[in-house]
Amino acid sequence: MQQGSQHGRYGQETPRQGEKTIQEWESQYPGTWILLAITQEDEGEPVRGLLIATADDPEDMQDIWKTYRVKGVLTMLTFGQPRGPIPEVVASAT
Repeated sequence: MQQGSQHGRYGQETPRQGEKTIQEWESQYPGTWILLAITQEDEGEPVRGLLIATADDPEDMQDIWKTYRVKGVLTMLTFGQPRGPIPEVVASAT
């Protein structure tokens, strides 16, 4: 995992330029596949990252994803928030 060497007050890590939370990236790129370099984890869960690439089809990112993996960079592939309302399924037992 890459970590920044800058620390703010009270021992908190200062975010790097361009670094955002996973949720911020997902909000910024709705309905899009997002490949991130993970820069901060909390108990093994990705919390913050830097943007590597975006695509409508995750297959379009396979080569760049492999390149980062070979370099030992911890990455995450995620999907931006849906562009429209999410359909709800209601099940009933009769």
